Amino acid sequence: MPDFSPEDIDEIDRLWRSQAWDHMWTGWAAAGERPGTVWIFRTLTHWRRFPLTRTETGYALSDDRGNLFREAVTLEELLKAVEAVPQLPDPPP
Repeated sequence: MPDFSPEDIDEIDRLWRSQAWDHMWTGWAAAGERPGTVWIFRTLTHWRRFPLTRTETGYALSDDRGNLFREAVTLEELLKAVEAVPQLPDPPP
């Protein structure tokens, strides 16, 4: 599995910053110059985080339990994948 390049990281940041302040994609994090994983943070009803990894053909987004959720060829598709993750059910009253 390839690592993220500095250009990939810049693109993730640009895409994230282009969203409205109240968008469900609340942030992202990565460690190191060429990280193997980027964490995507999202909230709708509850805080959730998702690992994003590179593949030979694009990107793979896993759910908050580590199960592969969606593969995307471009980072723009990533945004749609983050938006498509269902929200957690509301806790009982």
